[in-house]
Amino acid sequence: MRQVTGELRALDARRQWLAQRQYELLAALRVRRDAPSGTQVSVPDSVGERGGAAGGSMREISAPSARTALLIVGGVLVVVAALVFTVVSWGRLGIGGRAAILLALTACALALPRPLRRRQLTATAEASAAVGLALVLLDAYAARQAGLGGLDRVGPAGYWAVVTTLTAVGAAAYGWWQRLRLPLPVGFLTAQLPGLLGTTASGGAVEDYATAMIATAAMDFAALYALAAHAATAPAGFRDRLGGEGAATILVTGARVIGVGWALLGGALAAAHAMGASSPAEVVRAWVPLGLLALLGIALCRGFRTLPFALRSGAEGVAVVALIVAVGAGLRYVVPSGWAVAGYAAPAALIMVWAAVSCARSGRWAKPARGGLFAPLPEAAAAAGELAAASAMLLLTGVVVLPELVHALTRPVVPGITLWLDGHPPQWSWQLATAPLFVLWLVASVLATMAVLRARAIGDGHLDRLANALRNAAALAAVPALLLMPVAVGLPYAWVLAAAAVVTVTVAVDVVRRPGAALVPRLPALAASGTLALLWSSADRAAVLSVCATFAASAAVLAHVLPAPTASPAERATARVAGAFAVLALGVEAFASGLTAGLPGHLAAFAVLAVTVLAACAAAAWHRIPGHEQVSTAVEGAGYVLAATVLALTAPHPDALSLALAVSGVAGLAIALRPDRRRAALAGTALLIASSWVRLALAGVTFPEAYTLPVTAAALVIGHRRRTSTPETGSWPAYGAGLSATMLPSLSAAFSDGNWVRPLLLGTAALLATVVGVRTRLQAPLVVGSGVLVMVGVHELAPTVVQVLGLVPRWVPLAAAGLFLLLLGATYEKRIDEARRLRDTVRSMG
Repeated sequence: MRQVTGELRALDARRQWLAQRQYELLAALRVRRDAPSGTQVSVPDSVGERGGAAGGSMREISAPSARTALLIVGGVLVVVAALVFTVVSWGRLGIGGRAAILLALTACALALPRPLRRRQLTATAEASAAVGLALVLLDAYAARQAGLGGLDRVGPAGYWAVVTTLTAVGAAAYGWWQRLRLPLPVGFLTAQLPGLLGTTASGGAVEDYATAMIATAAMDFAALYALAAHAATAPAGFRDRLGGEGAATILVTGARVIGVGWALLGGALAAAHAMGASSPAEVVRAWVPLGLLALLGIALCRGFRTLPFALRSGAEGVAVVALIVAVGAGLRYVVPSGWAVAGYAAPAALIMVWAAVSCARSGRWAKPARGGLFAPLPEAAAAAGELAAASAMLLLTGVVVLPELVHALTRPVVPGITLWLDGHPPQWSWQLATAPLFVLWLVASVLATMAVLRARAIGDGHLDRLANALRNAAALAAVPALLLMPVAVGLPYAWVLAAAAVVTVTVAVDVVRRPGAALVPRLPALAASGTLALLWSSADRAAVLSVCATFAASAAVLAHVLPAPTASPAERATARVAGAFAVLALGVEAFASGLTAGLPGHLAAFAVLAVTVLAACAAAAWHRIPGHEQVSTAVEGAGYVLAATVLALTAPHPDALSLALAVSGVAGLAIALRPDRRRAALAGTALLIASSWVRLALAGVTFPEAYTLPVTAAALVIGHRRRTSTPETGSWPAYGAGLSATMLPSLSAAFSDGNWVRPLLLGTAALLATVVGVRTRLQAPLVVGSGVLVMVGVHELAPTVVQVLGLVPRWVPLAAAGLFLLLLGATYEKRIDEARRLRDTVRSMG
């Protein structure tokens, strides 16, 4: 082990030495590449292999890193010293001495890089150049502070605009001439300031600042274009001038990021100012930066081929957004009041359609291999940017009008809730402005157009996911746009509701007449119109009755027609949903009818229970029809939901609850007559027992055994005879109901009985049932008997436990619980095995 550890340490030390040696050799190669021709460059020595492999002391900081740190610190200290000299000691010298000292320092700092590079001190040359550029700005500050040539009378913003412009041009030229890395990015960063400083000097407004930012971004990309052109003609010289391949890449990437940032910031400022302008004159002034931004985006996308696809399409998208904002801001003062949002939505929709048509005609919107939107062609950048930007703007306008549309769509719901809870119809009005509806129609039309164009572009007769999604979205947007038109024109409530119901029934009839046709987009239209009709009908009792009856009949027809032998999975799923919806609609119809007739809710629930029984009968009938098995299951499940709802409605009224439980129990026993629903007998029996318990509680019976023992005896005899005649019958169908009929009510009475006779007799009976279950290996007597016996024991021990806990200190129960958990954790695996064996034993019983 010691030998292996030593060898591992030696290998690690060897790896570190090799990594250090690689870094030094790469640094030497960079120096040789950057050095002038004819200069000898020596490769630096390194630690010997023996010392490195032996695990000699490794340096945590490499030589180039230490050199760079020293140069940075030294350069900062020199600049700080010059700043202190300029600010503090400036007044002690005359004008000649001041100028001579600063100019001498600046000239020395800027002249040193060339001899330093000849002596292979490239990093030192970069540091000297940085100090020189900083001293240039310090010279400008000192000259103005001293009032040299009347510079102190010039405004600070205008003065520094000129200084930064000259510094930017000079730094770029100096870095290009000296072949240094640092001056070029310094000049580029300094060039970002003259525009803003000049705008401040001229007292510009918001749109002027936006124009300055966008113009600066345009200059950045123009510089990039010039660099790219030079790189195309002389790539080696271009990289050498910029300080190598890595430096060139960093400079180009940084310039792109800064240019995009300035353009987006200026565009956002211009767009905000245009949309919030208080007069047409301000909008016209805002058109200048927006137009400049649009021209810049178009130029980058269509003329700058070296940019990546994503950046080119993004530039086109920015141009489209600028155009839409400019047009929308101008239309805001032309269109009527309330139609301002339409001024932005209309040009966005037109551009979306134009981009989609352009893609379809030129073949760029080809069938993708991976489900994409556009074929991966370079010329598709403009269309992709236009489509994305216009879609985003149209989506934003939809979000703006969405609250008003949602309010109009759900307006009848609030008075409907008041009507069904209070019983008195409130006064309400239903209105909608035309502009939000116009935007919704634009969205639906654009989506439908794009779906058609996509389908034609594919041209193989099969729609892909995108085409289907577009068609579905168009249908979902077109239905509320169509149904809200009567609201917008001011038609009465009845007319609007009738239009929604007619549209729903028409689509359902079309599905019934052409079941084999494509369900898309008929299903989204059917679901949307049906949902709106149901919501809108809640404001009137007669409307609820009419709509629910009509929709229940239509859904039943759909559930019967759609599951043909050649039906598709979508059609079968639609049939299942239609069957369940028909049952639920009939349940709502029955409950609404009861409430309309003046019945209280717990009595009207029995009409819903009748629908549940009819659903069970319909499910049994549909189960016999080939292909309708899944529809039968859906109908039966919806009936169970209605039954649970009835029990919840009658729960506050015990007499109605007892009757509802009895009817549900009888229905459960009737369902158990089906060969595939034998287990329903257990639920039916349990419901009947619960009904008897509720009835006994209502009668104020304190000795339920007198009523339950005869039932228990009869049930046990019948179960025993059934098990004797049919040996495969389980113990739960045979004895479960009989045992529970007496033991569970008696257990409930024992907890409220202070006498000792009932717990004794009940415990004895439970013990007997447990022993019988163990001897005969039957599951029902064992589970029921042992469970009741445990509960009787808890009932008898509870007072003693409470008394004991009151006498012992409070820390004793906590300590006991902690010890129990420790013991359980220590023997966890063993207890798990024992629990599994107990579970398997109980499952193996009859």
